[in-house]
Amino acid sequence: MFLIVHIAADFRFLTARNLGIIISHAVIPTFVTWGMVFSFTSGMIDLSVGAIVILASNFAGFLGLKWGYAGLLLGGLAAGVFLQALNGFVFLKTNIPPWVAGLGMAMIYESIGAIYSNLAVRSGGMVVTLGSKLRALGELPFNVLMLVPGMVIVYILFCRTSIGLNVRAVGSDLRVTRQMGIDPERAKFLGMVVCGVFLGLGSAINQSYVGQLLPRTGLSSVSFIFQPLTAVLIASSMSAIFNVVIGVVIGTISLSALFNALTLLGVPSGTWQEVVMRLLVILVTIVSMGDEEGIVK
Repeated sequence: MFLIVHIAADFRFLTARNLGIIISHAVIPTFVTWGMVFSFTSGMIDLSVGAIVILASNFAGFLGLKWGYAGLLLGGLAAGVFLQALNGFVFLKTNIPPWVAGLGMAMIYESIGAIYSNLAVRSGGMVVTLGSKLRALGELPFNVLMLVPGMVIVYILFCRTSIGLNVRAVGSDLRVTRQMGIDPERAKFLGMVVCGVFLGLGSAINQSYVGQLLPRTGLSSVSFIFQPLTAVLIASSMSAIFNVVIGVVIGTISLSALFNALTLLGVPSGTWQEVVMRLLVILVTIVSMGDEEGIVK
């Protein structure tokens, strides 16, 4: 398929430069998807992820302008962990279905971003913008180099620590989990906190890449979740072949390659590319859930 696309795109697809662009564009979704693995595996379907990334990116940029790259990373991590911990507290204490509560939290986070933007404009300024500063973290080769330690850390946390094992146990069978002495609420909460760590790292890289991220309203931030969600489903469908951590990387790079190919072939973004993404979500869901019996979460 890649060779066919390469020929159809006038031999521009499988070039070293374009492959570097494909992998580079997959870095941010990879970190976000790694985070979602911890929350989604335990059944905490959080649809406020996009709004959290937007807020965390702006906070990362705010601290970055004060303290450099250390502030950029610290700001992203602090905001990501705090907002995910807040979500976990709300989800678990209210007993509202996580996907419903997540939509409510997304509207709150979007409103916070809009209020901040309006206040900044009224005072004669603008939302956080990096200009030409602190941009290396979002560019080749530094963003791609972060994938290696990120993959190692995610693998250890998800496959070799009690946090990851408990999250997987809760997502598999809640009754058996309780009989094993695992506290489901604690496992879910810790899973969301770890999710916040990787959302924060992805937000810091994202702010470094875009320089300025404007707030969104009207739940438009929810669209941010489709690519990571598809990558999670791809990783799940390949779980018999690859570890889910590696499957996420394969999924995000495959999706990045898909949209790169569509762009080279002249398919307009924002319209038909979005249609392809939505259809892909449905198709991958059917494939990944094909062996499930009963109600699919």
